[in-house]
Amino acid sequence: MTGDVARAPLIGIVAGETSGQLLAAELIEALNARLGAPARLIGVGGPPLDALGLNSLFDADEIALMGLSAVLKSLPRLARRIGQTADALIAAKPDCLIIVDSPDFSLRVARRVKLRLPHLPVVKYVAPTVWAWRPGRARDMAAFVDHVLAILPFEPQVMADLGGPETHYVGHRLMADAELERCWQANRTRGPRAQGDDTINLLLLPGSRRSEVRALLGDFRRAVEILRERGRALSISLPTLPHLERPVRDHVLEWPDMVRVTTGREAQIEAYGRADVALAASGTVLLELALAGVPAISCYRADPLIRRVAERMLTTWSAALPNIIADKVVINEYYDEMIRPGMLARLAETLARPGSAERARMMDDYADIRARMSVDVPPSEKGADIVAAALRRDG
Repeated sequence: MTGDVARAPLIGIVAGETSGQLLAAELIEALNARLGAPARLIGVGGPPLDALGLNSLFDADEIALMGLSAVLKSLPRLARRIGQTADALIAAKPDCLIIVDSPDFSLRVARRVKLRLPHLPVVKYVAPTVWAWRPGRARDMAAFVDHVLAILPFEPQVMADLGGPETHYVGHRLMADAELERCWQANRTRGPRAQGDDTINLLLLPGSRRSEVRALLGDFRRAVEILRERGRALSISLPTLPHLERPVRDHVLEWPDMVRVTTGREAQIEAYGRADVALAASGTVLLELALAGVPAISCYRADPLIRRVAERMLTTWSAALPNIIADKVVINEYYDEMIRPGMLARLAETLARPGSAERARMMDDYADIRARMSVDVPPSEKGADIVAAALRRDG
């Protein structure tokens, strides 16, 4: 790179989902600080990247697809957008290409671009879940991805074992969350209850999709009823997303105990700090709970079609990230017909008890997970160093 390009490199970017756009924006901001001038951006993204100068080729919502059926219905449009994005990047000849999420889209774009621009550094931020399914993707990526910025500590070894691209653990954004850190410090040092206070502060997290919520709230209600039958006083919190607030409120209206339904990050963090135990849908929230120091039980009811596909394709021994990071069972998982409300109630009762061996063991495991995930600098800073080095080598 020489002249103006050296001062302001052109970065290709693909980030379809809001979370990925935030990660990409933090990475670009850190890169700009190292370059001494704002990078120019081309590709697909949303508001966090628009604020840094990106004029997205089209609405990123088109590639932020969830679920098998949504992808199948949109295949023709996705194919057109893949071609459009790849052609635009090839014509622009960026100095680096960073792809974040929407792997069925972004990896196909990267493959096409690398074929035409073989010396272009390609960086994948957030490793694909090759440790859970389709492990062959790792070796395939090695042909057109130069660096992977992993957010889970075990991923570099997995990528190496599977013949994938060079992979660097840069850290997870949740480890830099000061509110989660405060919850962790408070929860790990929580003392015994006041004499006579046996109220369980129960946190319910039935998922972020309407189908998940519908599937699990019935099980959670029955667990609550069993806890009541066993003489336990309950204080129940249920943080949810704004678009789910109304159906959730309607569902819990007839429950035997009042359920505090809230939305927003502040209310969710407050619930983490108050909770004795959580019943949660399987997902990223389990890692949040571990880092916040909230003992948790994981549940999931899958769509029958998804379940059949998963049984054939999944290669991981656990769906709970805390378990995979620790390489042991930290959080108990219950799926489909294995979900027994009576078991959930009794385990929640045990984990909520401050002096129980089970609670102490889980908190020790959470501390180990925090140690494994710890990094010296924020993920965006470490990632920016790797991208800047790739730009220098290319220049």
